[in-house]
Amino acid sequence: MKTSMKTFLLVFVVGLMGFSTPPSAPPKEPFGSHTWDFTEVFSNGDGTIQFIELRECCGGAGETGLPGHTLTSGTRSWVIPGGALTPPTSTKFYLIATAGFAALPGAPTPDAIIPAGSVPFFNFGGDTLSYVPWDTWAFGAVPTDGVNSRKRDGTISANNPTNYAGVSGSVVAPLVVPALPNTSLIVLIVAAVLVGAVILARRPRALQA
Repeated sequence: MKTSMKTFLLVFVVGLMGFSTPPSAPPKEPFGSHTWDFTEVFSNGDGTIQFIELRECCGGAGETGLPGHTLTSGTRSWVIPGGALTPPTSTKFYLIATAGFAALPGAPTPDAIIPAGSVPFFNFGGDTLSYVPWDTWAFGAVPTDGVNSRKRDGTISANNPTNYAGVSGSVVAPLVVPALPNTSLIVLIVAAVLVGAVILARRPRALQA
């Protein structure tokens, strides 16, 4: 009887301990990553030349976990590749760009290249970028004059991208000439033919006079 009572008490105490154990804390990220903010975007007229710049905003030396997070726009989603950044990260920049940007003279080497299947990454007519889950930036139209970019404070000025190594630069992207629709081309050809026909029809009269 005593043995059964002891067993019952032991089971009862163990059960109480199980109920009183606090829930485990959610897993933490191995590296800091939450103080990176968007600072600048740039695009040419067809979106093949684009860059997105982020900056560590607040002096955090250990915010090395930016790679591995998802970057999204209104229509695109892409995981930033690579391992942890080399500390310290304090107030440094991180440059994400297309291969077309990287090929331009004067372009600082991007820290990450947007894959071809995700180009253009954002709509230069206005879009929303998210560095999931830490920062979101909704912006208006981005200049496509090949020189100016849109800054986070809303200003439009000459592009000035900087990569994680601290190398800055400025690029001039070739202007994109929009292709004429097929219907417009046909109209131009027909108009040219008609003008030519009128000129030829009038020429003999001028000679007779």
